[in-house]
Amino acid sequence: MTSRARRLDLLIVLLLLLAGCVPAKQTTPTAPPQPARPAPPVVQPLPPPAPPGPLVAGLLLPLSGKDAALGRDLLDAAQLALFDRPNADLVLLPRDAGSTPEAARGAAREALEAGAELLLGPLLSGAAAAVAPVARERGRVVLSFSNDASIASGDLFVLGWRPEEQVERILRHALDQGWRRLGLLAPADGYGRRAVEAWQRFLGGLGEPAVDAVGTYPASGDATAAVRAFLDRHGGGGSNGAPGLDAILIADGGVRLRQIAALLAFYDVDPAVTRLLGTRLWVDDPGVLRDPALRGARIAAPDPTAEAAFRRRFAAIYGREPLPLAALGHDAVVAAAAASAGSPRPDLAALLDPRGHDGAVGPFRLRPDGLAEHALAILELGDSGLRLVEPAPLRLALALRRAGDVSATP
Repeated sequence: MTSRARRLDLLIVLLLLLAGCVPAKQTTPTAPPQPARPAPPVVQPLPPPAPPGPLVAGLLLPLSGKDAALGRDLLDAAQLALFDRPNADLVLLPRDAGSTPEAARGAAREALEAGAELLLGPLLSGAAAAVAPVARERGRVVLSFSNDASIASGDLFVLGWRPEEQVERILRHALDQGWRRLGLLAPADGYGRRAVEAWQRFLGGLGEPAVDAVGTYPASGDATAAVRAFLDRHGGGGSNGAPGLDAILIADGGVRLRQIAALLAFYDVDPAVTRLLGTRLWVDDPGVLRDPALRGARIAAPDPTAEAAFRRRFAAIYGREPLPLAALGHDAVVAAAAASAGSPRPDLAALLDPRGHDGAVGPFRLRPDGLAEHALAILELGDSGLRLVEPAPLRLALALRRAGDVSATP
């Protein structure tokens, strides 16, 4: 063996020895495979609730019978109010309430079965009282066009101009003028009885001495004896030797009012000494406004500027002058539109907002006891018509006499 071969063999042996000295490589055991975790469920967002749709208001009107003309005006005024509020979430469902409580009750049932959530109308107190239980069974509210405070409740509202609020408004004005010796003449009927009660309640609460200075006369027939007896007891303008009255409120309208005014003039009651006072009934008769015996008289009534604007707009659209009570149809829709905006519907908080609503002839508001209050102006009958003496409050809340008392009448 050559030396070269021996060197090669030694190299091989040496490499083998070195290989035996290197420690074996340590390896980490592989972890057993873990089961795959399920993917988290994908939560689909709920679709937004479907909008409830517009508030459906049943409109119960005398579209047939003796008050059909007024029913048509109420309907047109209601549609006018809805037209002026294109964003109102409200639909009107007119139904003929006829001229009897039974017909009104049937119309209410029909409207409720068709989906009415609120009832507007009917017109007369008897019909409204008949409708109220039908609505109450379904938890519905009624905004009637009546002015009879005796039927009002938390779910039956009377939107009409009540004699009570007019008597209180004109009495406040009289007392503000310093007129303390006050008298009242009223017919012996329902309207007159309510005027007397309002007179006694208001003045009695103030401790005024005029609570008993009241005279009533027959609702029909000759009132001469009753007026003469009233003046004998309380004095007129002082011409009979008595101290006389500062003012006499005549709670009547139309022909009977003019007859009473003529009797007062006959018995020498001087309107320059004894101011005559009146209610909204006076403005419903153009003859009253032209009667010279009533010049200088003052009445509580809606603002004539607002009333004239409503009449002009109505006539421009429908081609005729509206009857005086037509504005109630407009105001019912104004209140219903306010009640349609909130939740749950109808929104009673919006309906009873003490700041009131913008009515056709001035602001009005609804009280929790079911009574409506209207912002009334003081007007004077002059040679050229009505003159504004004291404007109606822009907002009823501004007219409150006691802070925080939202039930006071402006």
